[in-house]
Amino acid sequence: MATEARFDWIVETMDIRSGDRILEIGPGSSPSVRYLAAPLESGHVIAIDRSATAIARSTEKHAALIDSGRVRLVEAALEQVLPEDVLDDGRRFDKILAVNVNLFWTRRPTTELARIRDVLAPTGTLYLVYGYGDPADHTSASPKPLPGKLAEYLRESGFDTETRSCGDLLCITATPA
Repeated sequence: MATEARFDWIVETMDIRSGDRILEIGPGSSPSVRYLAAPLESGHVIAIDRSATAIARSTEKHAALIDSGRVRLVEAALEQVLPEDVLDDGRRFDKILAVNVNLFWTRRPTTELARIRDVLAPTGTLYLVYGYGDPADHTSASPKPLPGKLAEYLRESGFDTETRSCGDLLCITATPA
């Protein structure tokens, strides 16, 4: 199934370690939270979404992970998130993921990237992933932003970038410069 292969590729690309602190932006009610939490032992995932409906569905879907303490869901828009909203113990995130979140390419996301810098560890990485297809399917053509435009916005906000792709998937990684 394309969804499983897509999330397997994302987790592999992110090289998740057992103690990582991960923030996911805009997961909706997708299975992504489960994939991110699977390799974790002492780490955890906090997922934010502006949609109350998405948070409710995700809460139901991921109840066991929430009960285990490995996952926390927060109803919030990225541009309004404060560090105290998502940093449980004051430690910043090792990895931040956004899958098919259009705000990063439909306009200049200055405020949102500033919020990300506030909660990303100095050695952390932001992953912006686009595409709905299978990483092995080179014929699929789901809508994706121009990598150059994303990289430009990220550089303007103080990030170094790298572009990766696999089949129908595009990933822009960004680290604090």
